[in-house]
Amino acid sequence: MPVVLRHRASGEIACGMLKNVYEFAYFGALWWEDNETAEREAEAALAQAGYEDDGGWDALDIREERLKLFNVKLNNDRRRRLVLEPDGTVAVIKT
Repeated sequence: MPVVLRHRASGEIACGMLKNVYEFAYFGALWWEDNETAEREAEAALAQAGYEDDGGWDALDIREERLKLFNVKLNNDRRRRLVLEPDGTVAVIKT
């Protein structure tokens, strides 16, 4: 099950530049295969994506369908930010 990072205070899902299976770069939700890998790589991934690692990020297990929805909502646009609301809805904020 994929694991993403969600900020405790804001609900923002950490996003950054990734590569797909064809090695094409795209802007999407940062994710890992398991919690152990996420915890080990989160700090470096957050820094590379331009986030401050203020200790407020939690690893969150999600379904693969939800991860795909995150990336569709981002639309490969770096100006977009995702917020996962407490009720499970996903909001997009354009910066």
